Amino acid sequence: MIQIPEYIQQLQAYKPGKSVQNIFEGKNFERTAVLSSNENNLGPSPRAIQAVTESLMQAHMYPEPASNALRSKLAYRLGRAEEEVIIGNGSDGILSNIFKAFLKPGDEMLTSRGSFVAVNVMAKMNNVHLLKVDMKEGYAFDLTALLNRINQQTKAVYLCNPNNPTGAMMGKEELEAFISKVPENVLVIIDEAYSDFSFQLSNDFPDTTQLQLPNVLTLRTFSKAYGLAGLRLGYAVGAPKIIETLFKVKLTFDPSIAAQAAGIAALDDYEFVTQTIETTKIGLALYYDAFSRLNLNYIPSFGNFVMIDFGTPEKAHEIFQALLERGVFVRPLDFFEFPHCLRISVGTIAESQLLVEKLTEVMQLVSVS
Repeated sequence: MIQIPEYIQQLQAYKPGKSVQNIFEGKNFERTAVLSSNENNLGPSPRAIQAVTESLMQAHMYPEPASNALRSKLAYRLGRAEEEVIIGNGSDGILSNIFKAFLKPGDEMLTSRGSFVAVNVMAKMNNVHLLKVDMKEGYAFDLTALLNRINQQTKAVYLCNPNNPTGAMMGKEELEAFISKVPENVLVIIDEAYSDFSFQLSNDFPDTTQLQLPNVLTLRTFSKAYGLAGLRLGYAVGAPKIIETLFKVKLTFDPSIAAQAAGIAALDDYEFVTQTIETTKIGLALYYDAFSRLNLNYIPSFGNFVMIDFGTPEKAHEIFQALLERGVFVRPLDFFEFPHCLRISVGTIAESQLLVEKLTEVMQLVSVS
């Protein structure tokens, strides 16, 4: 019999349910809103669509292994050298390679409870001990607690800024102070998947791509502001030695020709990104106004989503189901260790308005019952 490592046996394979595209099948709703995955509901960057269409004429060829054209363009934009940038199949694809390159079975990694769920899965996949500290008030990373947990066994620290799913942000001063106290032999991974929004929502959001420290690696993605989640495209910025090591474990031909072409074009689609940011700001304002009016305990967000604390898992699940029955699909957070909370993405203005309308209706019914 084939022997399967115990830590792999303990993993739960992803079990797809009804697809998001068919979640409302047979319901005959006049209006619906899928606000569950922090996607860009405006769609993909138009320039990226055109570039992908043209790139299909090269689909018979292998992609450029280092994504040099996109890599060069990003390096120029960021003011970093090309050898300090790597492109991958989404920022989570690069995160997976970080485990392969820098962490071996039995190593320890630190993070916060209630952060990006993929880190938990990847740690289990690689038999890495993931130690988690509790969040501080406001559902934010407790950097002091993390710093106090670092010891000789610690090989890496994972930070998500702003945090998914809570939306809380670490500011420049506190984050840089934390990094300055982390030993240089500990890799600091900073996931900035929502940075395109954060820079526009706060003057205090730290641009960690400019730190140029030997143990800091920043992850970013094209999935959110550029609307390219389905093409799987992300990048990382760090010291040349870190990037060189990541190239050693990277699959040779990822990402695809289409993804690379989309990224190059999307970087110049300023009009689309501006529209995305403005739509997000309007949606957040609609949410905050409604949530305050409904006396809901929401967390101010620096991404394209908002988390609401409903107090108990039972109430959160009741609200989730009631919204679903009214054509609005949001995200329960059981797997993020917040079963009493829901995460609601910002959609188009019409979708965000629908959420407000239906949530108001649901909360009135809940308060009556």
